[in-house]
Amino acid sequence: MKFSASVQADKHGEYVAECESVGVSARGMSPANALDALREEIRYRVELCPCSTVGDDWVELVVEE
Repeated sequence: MKFSASVQADKHGEYVAECESVGVSARGMSPANALDALREEIRYRVELCPCSTVGDDWVELVVEE
């Protein structure tokens, strides 16, 4: 499933990745780290229960500039 995301640097040198359609954000020390963390957060939130699993490739982020 595709989700729109954005990445911006904050004033502390970290990067913040956001997905407005799901209402989540994640931080990382690089844009790639922030996007990986965001992908994991989205996967966590869309799992129906802890016993179900969502594949690693199920969440696809489309980064908007």
